[in-house]
Amino acid sequence: MSLRRTLLSKGLFPETLPPCFDSADLNRSLIGLVGELNTRKFYKKRSTAYIRYVGTKHDRNRRAYATPNPITYFSICEFVSANWKKFEKQFNLSPYSLSSPKIGGKDDDRSVIVASLSELSDQTAKRIRYAPYILKTDISQYFSSIYTHSIPWIAHGTEASKLDRDPKSKKNRFNALDWFVQQSQREQTRGILIGPDAYRLIAEFIGCQIDKSLNERAQHLIVGAIRHVDDFYIGVRSESDASVVLSRLREVLLDYELQLNDPKTGILNGLSPIDDLWAQRLRGFGVEKWGELESDKVAYLLDSSYQMSKDMGSESPLKIALRKLDKAKVYKKDTWNIIEPKLQRIVQHFPHSIDYAVLLVAKRYAIGEDLDVDGWSEVISTLIAKHSSYSHHHEIVWCLWLLFTCGLKHSKDLIERTGKLENAHIRAIIIAAYGDGRCLYGPGINLGARLPSDDQNWLSAIVSRTSGVSKAPFGGSLAPEFEHLSDRNLRLIDFEKHIEAVRVNKVRAISRSRYGYDDDDDDVDFDIDDLEF
Repeated sequence: MSLRRTLLSKGLFPETLPPCFDSADLNRSLIGLVGELNTRKFYKKRSTAYIRYVGTKHDRNRRAYATPNPITYFSICEFVSANWKKFEKQFNLSPYSLSSPKIGGKDDDRSVIVASLSELSDQTAKRIRYAPYILKTDISQYFSSIYTHSIPWIAHGTEASKLDRDPKSKKNRFNALDWFVQQSQREQTRGILIGPDAYRLIAEFIGCQIDKSLNERAQHLIVGAIRHVDDFYIGVRSESDASVVLSRLREVLLDYELQLNDPKTGILNGLSPIDDLWAQRLRGFGVEKWGELESDKVAYLLDSSYQMSKDMGSESPLKIALRKLDKAKVYKKDTWNIIEPKLQRIVQHFPHSIDYAVLLVAKRYAIGEDLDVDGWSEVISTLIAKHSSYSHHHEIVWCLWLLFTCGLKHSKDLIERTGKLENAHIRAIIIAAYGDGRCLYGPGINLGARLPSDDQNWLSAIVSRTSGVSKAPFGGSLAPEFEHLSDRNLRLIDFEKHIEAVRVNKVRAISRSRYGYDDDDDDVDFDIDDLEF
């Protein structure tokens, strides 16, 4: 499969969305349209809006992800694929990167695989070598601060790029990528989207140039260093060297209109653990060696991770614990009657953990085991109503996914109120569920006389057509393309595909390649009785 096809089929939606959001059918639906897309790629007045997705962070803050329009995203994927050798050459320039992407295989859920944060500790210890001090810092608001013009600056040089800004330039090919990125975000030049995999490649393209420039200016002061996306750990010989290196890094970033995150910048003792001790301890819970999973040890794991999360103000301990329960296949054990009520309470207090918790529940449903349907129906309905008041997309979409996937009870009022929220991810999942017969009530969404093709409602529009909820024609600048996709019966939301996949015994509830944004390596285990808290 070509890189373009991989980026389209596995890299359109942010990985933080439920697994029913699936673009695997996109390549098939584009057959017969590719030539026209390449002909029209530089046409003006064809810019598109992306769909915002307000997600959660481990510290209760929130992060904005996005799903781009597939037509403008196609041009980005086509360009990256055609110029992949240049990307690989750029990635190889970095002496520091841990986040150089690998293209996912056929069994991976994502098109691009980046090293998880759990690898950071071991790799940092190796790369900083003997350095007695570590300069720790990161780039402030990296993705949302990237200046799109910096893409050709890096590829062709700043001066050459400023002299020739033509998107069709044969000399400065990366002007075209600058143009395509702008077209996917209503011509904005500040920031790139967080979520789709092609943008990860662009961010790393820029990050590797930052590494190269820093190395050229401060190599003699750096013992060893590592960068993971926008996080830097730089080994130095003294605190004064750290200050000089920090100054050089600021200069490099200013060349690309970027800035350091001062509150997260500091000089550490070289013995300071990169991976927090709580994480090391939690990863040491050897749950898969517990035989039949004694209920007291399961309770101890969850209670300990809860207390850590509460004390730290971070949900990371709880998410690691849920991964370990997945590895132990708790959904098949007699201890489920102990775990299920705790999961029901977890989702009501820990929004960043909702995804992992409901994935465990869906796995149990997929393998044909019983669920507390009444309890989950009440919990999920309560959560949807609560988070609808704040327009918390992440919590709402994941709760709707579990509701529709597992056939939970729901009221007409709840569906109609949720369907009125101005977010296409929420509306699309309701429309798709209604079209599949999973949602008992019509969404009550006014789709209009013409369905949008280029604004932030494009997803709910295409889903309404292909699910039979609407027969209205498309309007907007991409109407012909969306009519083609509709005629090909493009399917972008598929409830059953995930359930069929996790029904297989060896498949985990929580994908290691899809949810890599906070994956942890829990393959090394210790005896739980040796741990103290």
